[in-house]
Amino acid sequence: MRLTFSLIEKAVNLATRVFVTVRDTGNNNTAAATPHLASLIDDVSRRIDSVASDFAGEVASQMERQQLEKLSAQAKVVKLALEIGNDSMLGSAVASISEQIEYSRLRLAENKHAWFAPWMIAESIRIEALRIMANNPRGVAVVERETVAFRINILNHVGKLVIGATENPWVQIADFVEGRNENVLQSLSQLDALQMSADGTVGSEPAASLQDASAASSAIAFAAWPFPTSLRS
Repeated sequence: MRLTFSLIEKAVNLATRVFVTVRDTGNNNTAAATPHLASLIDDVSRRIDSVASDFAGEVASQMERQQLEKLSAQAKVVKLALEIGNDSMLGSAVASISEQIEYSRLRLAENKHAWFAPWMIAESIRIEALRIMANNPRGVAVVERETVAFRINILNHVGKLVIGATENPWVQIADFVEGRNENVLQSLSQLDALQMSADGTVGSEPAASLQDASAASSAIAFAAWPFPTSLRS
């Protein structure tokens, strides 16, 4: 599967909107975000459909295509639930999306970096679905816990790049982990390393690793990762 930079940008935009919405939940200020989120999820699902349609006929590729198609289908369910305000539709969607998240993690563990964007999209949609279903303080606490874990896991994938390409990276990373802003996430769309990877392919053909793409300019900074925080799990 090719790493399409446009899909990364859409994943970043969706994750940012979800993070902001979770942060605003405590202020009862999320109603205005619903139409925007529904539109972003619809846009993402269409882009995933386009990526899935480009797969070749090999068995391995077909399996990956099926996972992308499932992710797109569940994104459409969440989008519809947002539009009509029906959280009863979301239980099965969350269960299915969890499968896509695990599948994406396994592919990332195989250095198939093209799965970074689908993983981000799946996690974003899952957290938004959980937020909609959280109707008591314990549910809200679970959403907040999962959101923090999502932030940290993003940094586990691209934190080294952020260190090498961002001014005052530790301050910005701390702000991101602690939920004060999403500046680090937005900076991903500016990273040359991600853009350099966009022309690579994953699987049997050579692909540029996200880390390898910027190793020449930030090898020293790379050695400083992981971020030293007690929140990291």
